[in-house]
Amino acid sequence: MQQMKTRGVMARSLMAFLLVVFFAASAALAQTVQAMRFEIPHEFTVGSKVMPAGKYTFSVDNFGLAVKSATSGTVHTNIITRLSGPAEFLRDGSLIFDKTEGGRVLSEIWLPGGDGLLLHRTPANHHREVLMVSALNQTGTVSGKSAYNLTCGRCHGTDGQGDERADKFFKTTIPRLSSADVQSKSDAEFKELITQGSSMMPPVEIDESGFRHRLPPQDVDAVIAYVRTLKR
Repeated sequence: MQQMKTRGVMARSLMAFLLVVFFAASAALAQTVQAMRFEIPHEFTVGSKVMPAGKYTFSVDNFGLAVKSATSGTVHTNIITRLSGPAEFLRDGSLIFDKTEGGRVLSEIWLPGGDGLLLHRTPANHHREVLMVSALNQTGTVSGKSAYNLTCGRCHGTDGQGDERADKFFKTTIPRLSSADVQSKSDAEFKELITQGSSMMPPVEIDESGFRHRLPPQDVDAVIAYVRTLKR
């Protein structure tokens, strides 16, 4: 009997120790990373809750990852483990979604100032989508030229007057963004082309280290504003 009591005391002590370690680690993590704001253009699942498209703030507290919005309140989800890699460009802030036939699940988050956090494991048959934080999301300013050079400029040329190598590769004359015909399009038409693509052009995406992501809505506006400066 005494032996059983001793084991019970030891078990409770161990559990208390693990809880202290868990909350201490969570608090330390919360202190080392920054909160991050995103405008997510699509519905997604976090934990067990489906969230609508909208503006969200992500942060870490003693209860795990906190996902907050003005319309949906705050949702907490468990952190499975911390991640390192796969590339430095994620460390400025990124959300990774696993896209399946059932929709998108938030699987990883990379908060500025910390490693990645694994939130969900999708075993198979999914496509990974990356939404990267932009300077505009955080500070209200972003260089439309920089966003253009990382996306449109690779095919349309840094000055909007085209790139013969791209024409040869795609076996077509890619529209010159500096032309009167292109510049006559409305901002709404530009936005649809950038976000939805066309029969000749897919939606604008950035490809970095094997990850592809679309531009946040604010950066789309910044790119359009820059394209307007290319008019002859």
